[in-house]
Amino acid sequence: MPVRLEDAEEYELPALRRGSGSNRNSHDGDFGDHVLDSDGEDDERQLRAAGEADNEQARLLAAEGKVSGELDEDDDEYVRRVRSPEDEDEMIGKGGKVEALIARSVPSTDDPSLPSLTFRVIVLGSFFCVIGAAASMMFYFKSNAPSFSSYFIILATYPLGHLMANEKFIRRGRRVLGVNLNPGPFSVKEAILVSVLASSGAMSAYAADILAILDLYYKAPLATFPSILLLLTTQCIGFGLAGMLYNLLVARPSMYWPSTLVTVQLFTTLYESSATTSTAAGRQLTTRRFQVFSVIFLATFIYQFFPFLLFPTLTSVSVLCLVNNNSWWMRTLGGAYEGLGILDFSFDWSSIGSTGPLYTPYWALGNYFGGLIGMIWVIVPIILAFNFWNARDFPSPTSPGLFNATYDRFDVTAVLNPDLSLNEEAWDSAKPLLLTPYFALTYGFAFAALSSILVHVWLWHRQEIKEALWSKAQLNDTHNKLMRTYRAVPQWWYIALLVVNFAAAVFMVLTAPLQMPVWALTLSLAIAAVFLIPIGVVAAVSNTQIGLNVMTEFVAGFLMPGKPIGNVTFKCFGYMAMSQALQLVADLKLGWYTSIPPREMFAAQIIGTVLGALTNYITLQSVLSSKRQYLDGTMTDPTGQWTGRRPQIFYSASIIWGAVSPRRFFAGKYAVLYLGFPLGAVVPIILWFAHKRWPNKKLHKVNFSIICAGAILIPEYPTNIILTGAATAVFVNGWFAKRYPTIHGQFIYVVSSALDAGTSITALAIYFLFGGVIFTWNGPNWWGNSQIDSEHCKPGS
Repeated sequence: MPVRLEDAEEYELPALRRGSGSNRNSHDGDFGDHVLDSDGEDDERQLRAAGEADNEQARLLAAEGKVSGELDEDDDEYVRRVRSPEDEDEMIGKGGKVEALIARSVPSTDDPSLPSLTFRVIVLGSFFCVIGAAASMMFYFKSNAPSFSSYFIILATYPLGHLMANEKFIRRGRRVLGVNLNPGPFSVKEAILVSVLASSGAMSAYAADILAILDLYYKAPLATFPSILLLLTTQCIGFGLAGMLYNLLVARPSMYWPSTLVTVQLFTTLYESSATTSTAAGRQLTTRRFQVFSVIFLATFIYQFFPFLLFPTLTSVSVLCLVNNNSWWMRTLGGAYEGLGILDFSFDWSSIGSTGPLYTPYWALGNYFGGLIGMIWVIVPIILAFNFWNARDFPSPTSPGLFNATYDRFDVTAVLNPDLSLNEEAWDSAKPLLLTPYFALTYGFAFAALSSILVHVWLWHRQEIKEALWSKAQLNDTHNKLMRTYRAVPQWWYIALLVVNFAAAVFMVLTAPLQMPVWALTLSLAIAAVFLIPIGVVAAVSNTQIGLNVMTEFVAGFLMPGKPIGNVTFKCFGYMAMSQALQLVADLKLGWYTSIPPREMFAAQIIGTVLGALTNYITLQSVLSSKRQYLDGTMTDPTGQWTGRRPQIFYSASIIWGAVSPRRFFAGKYAVLYLGFPLGAVVPIILWFAHKRWPNKKLHKVNFSIICAGAILIPEYPTNIILTGAATAVFVNGWFAKRYPTIHGQFIYVVSSALDAGTSITALAIYFLFGGVIFTWNGPNWWGNSQIDSEHCKPGS
């Protein structure tokens, strides 16, 4: 569902990623080839025995690297606790044993004979990659366009893969130029690699923003060769950093990437029921999961037509606005799109599920919603009540806009010279530049989140990181044993990829007018490398990934004032290097769970990323040439679709952080926001010492960086996600998980994937059917679909 952000074109929001079962994250990898050791045959026999065991006990022990009959004195107690998780600390919903969670969710066997990176994978993956990259690039310039969902790729691959395996079309074993076109039945490993290859490129590359604003607003389009280099290097250079992370973020079961488990269960639900390695009990459970998935997916697909099209009021039911929308206080406190969302209910899964309430660990949800509710429902009302920093004079208390002294929109272009440098005289007459008090505080909390995550990970995970990076000992859980069957990606592959992309990036910044010296390029990658492990560790255990866009544009603004293009280029390299590294790591974790050969996973990601970047460039040039007059503001698109809202946001951010610079931006009363840095560093230390003093208070589950992440979530999302999202998390992962632990453990990820998949497919269907592609229809005009305001917070709606 499109999010309405009033005046958001003035500013780019701090990046924060909540994992989704459909999205891919990042992980780390071991170096050198994995080979069977001297006991390899015994390991294989043990794994087969574990896979053939029909009882729950053997399956759970397999997650510990044991097999049926290999019980030691602690195993009976372990199995009892896993099978009867009434103990809160052992309960899945409340952050209990990761081993039990993995054992219930992930297959503990592997069939190395299954085809993986095949001709079918290249064809289907490339097809969906090109379609997705082109669609995402076009959607980037359009208003109210959906995202290209990886759930669509997963579901569409199922029939197409089986069709390509049908001997009526391609004879089994047929070869062309030595390539086997049909190696047999379409396997789950092929399906996973299709999804990875396609999803790696089926996006709008972050660097495309730079190319768009250079062409549309700065009237200085970049030439073809440096444009392609910019896209390729920013998308691929992070993969070179991912090599150091395998032992820490992939091979360790404790780094389990919650959203990846959702994807694993979706694939096993679709494909495992026919697998010869499945036990009878396993096939029965998979069949039940498939039935549950089918029913919930279909029901969700049908239901979401109501909040998306027929009854949009369901997306945000504001009780206070329905009581009295003539009152400013009622609108401000109760509205979701321009208010605080108090007593605002949502019956739209695109809103409810945006925080991952079904699969995010319970302790992480507590931190996240604690920060969100504390900020929006406690701190902001107090700010409004006392009119702190004239909070009530702004159009909306959570607006991300930039305002002048009269609280009108700040004209950022009015303070620039023709050469894009800052006009000091115009700036002196236009300042001060004002933010809403809430949005100003989000920067303080963003600073705190970054310093907090460094200190928190050092305090709680430094020994684990040290062992992962320096220890040569092998991990002997089931999945690490299974992965020894396959050759790992050599470390020199990662190093070579990093060196080649860095050299290409150096050549580009030296020859292209990007206002970025080589030392700045090096610094941006150094920032990504420093934050890569802390952010990766927190993301791997909590489903919360904090972005580096604020840090990178902040540093660039201080070190390169007056260079707007240099600022966004610095931000792009720093942000994307970390993001792409973690994306590769997440895919490697998916491959670790499902026993995909690491080299084939690596190859699929590189192919998809390169193909997607090239498709992005071709599509970008096509859109700019055909829709330029609408996108640069020369003309208004009569359909209201080609608005170019997102490149406008990026353009404004380049001016504020690059031309104006943080020295002027965070001056005066906003200088206090710098205190976020020391605050974020001190709080984890206090919590660490408090935990040592009171070890039974569970203070180790308090993560201040996640609290800060929740506090800055709005206005990236409307506030209708708070009440129903928090209630769903408490009900499902609290009450239901404790009362029905077996049902919860067996079906929660399937339910989550069905809800997410049904919602995303409905959004795509409505867009193509009624969004102007085939027809244009905004739904029936009635109270539940008010043309004035669907949540009825504006007077007269």
